[in-house]
Amino acid sequence: MNDNSCFILIEKVLGEDSLFNRLFIDYYYDFKRRNHYNEMEIAQKREALENVLIPYKLMENRELLHSTGFRYVDTFFKWYNFSGMIAVK
Repeated sequence: MNDNSCFILIEKVLGEDSLFNRLFIDYYYDFKRRNHYNEMEIAQKREALENVLIPYKLMENRELLHSTGFRYVDTFFKWYNFSGMIAVK
């Protein structure tokens, strides 16, 4: 990437506290149900991602971005256990 380039990363993240992680997952499944996903669809998606998607904590993502040469990193979006970050080289 060129200097002053912008990178946008939207990721599923772990919270700092396991209580919130569990609550956010429960709220997210409720959101899916309200949007007409059935229990089988929710379970299939969860199983497909298990042991494939290994989320990091928000701070770990920030550290990874900094360690790969991004000078500026900020969070512009947070919803349950999803986070949007913007990084500038």
